[in-house]
Amino acid sequence: MKTKHNVSEARPGSEEELRLENYLPHFQPIIKLSSGDIVGYEALARQRDQAGNIVSAGGLFFNPQVSKSSKLSVDRSLREEAIEHFALRPGSGFLSLNISPDWVDLLSDDMTSPTVKMIERLGLDPSRVVIEITERNGNLHNLKRLTREYHKAGFKVAVDDFGTGASQVDRLIALQPDYIKLDRALFRAASLGGPEADVVLAIATIASRNGCKVICEGIETPEEFHFAIECGADYLQGWLFQAAEGQLKPADTYQHMVRSLKQSYLLRKSQRHLTLAKHNRCVAEEVERLSMLLGFNLDLTGLMDAEDCGRMHQLGVLRYYICDPTGWQVSPNYEVGAEKVSADASLSGKNLNHRPYFPLLHAMHQLDTQHIVVSEPYKDSVSDATCKTFGVFLSAEQVLLVDVLTSESVLFLSNP
Repeated sequence: MKTKHNVSEARPGSEEELRLENYLPHFQPIIKLSSGDIVGYEALARQRDQAGNIVSAGGLFFNPQVSKSSKLSVDRSLREEAIEHFALRPGSGFLSLNISPDWVDLLSDDMTSPTVKMIERLGLDPSRVVIEITERNGNLHNLKRLTREYHKAGFKVAVDDFGTGASQVDRLIALQPDYIKLDRALFRAASLGGPEADVVLAIATIASRNGCKVICEGIETPEEFHFAIECGADYLQGWLFQAAEGQLKPADTYQHMVRSLKQSYLLRKSQRHLTLAKHNRCVAEEVERLSMLLGFNLDLTGLMDAEDCGRMHQLGVLRYYICDPTGWQVSPNYEVGAEKVSADASLSGKNLNHRPYFPLLHAMHQLDTQHIVVSEPYKDSVSDATCKTFGVFLSAEQVLLVDVLTSESVLFLSNP
């Protein structure tokens, strides 16, 4: 039975102090992003401290003074109480239960999971059960066998804390879970941007392509909610909505809150798209202007005045160059500065047809000779900045490519 951060913990007791009646499950809602409804709950371990307060039971499971068998007794007692609670409430959605690798490794190949037996005995519909496997340090053979058993019993399976430790793509392939829960620490760091964001977005894309639903947990701020949308999350969980509590709530409790948060995301995202669209339009106008000038002279180092250079530089234009239809660069790189264009012939002769945008550009040329193709963002090897490339056919034999920064200049943002 898992615990969560941000919950006070009682001081771990000794073996003699364990009393099962002091331990009880609490439930944190899992919310479907598309509807805002509570569609399930994760069962979390809680205990009563000496003052009678409800606190996290996490200390127990990390206490070396308590035997593994005693920890297992508490875990199974909590699990049974949670299952019984849900069996009596058919309209409360699904129940998500955590299975520790420590318990998994205790089972031999011919043993049936005690959780499967428990759910059958207590009469909970197996389709309402999600088993969360924290497979860090777990034996992969045992995890695969148990995952097959859970699926055969009608349960869904989630891989918890995905993205750190042993939770890698090979485990996703091996276990074939129905859900992945992104690691909270990694998700929180990713919501601030940087390389972590690229990693999380890539993980979410891989999961989605493999038919896994993505659950973002540990959400505490509107910004993290917005990033969960960016990740393509199907379900949300965290203190932004509710800490774990002893009782369940009506399914529509957070509908209004989710709608409001989604609306704020829509407004922020649409404004960003508007800014990007304006920027793309301005760059496209410069590409068209370049196309016209290049029709008279392929070397524009002397034809562009300071005003032309300044305008393109403010838009983030780094360089332009010419390729033939098969992708071979036939001109130098024309580097665009704030006042002049300079030629760099060191990269002339390279082939670019392996770049993802080039086949698209080639295909669109068959439909519209003046169609401008814009690439996905990438890291420019020369400037080490994030760029995109605009491409258009100048003629049947010449392709103009223009590398442009994705971040707009201050001048452009102040004069959209």
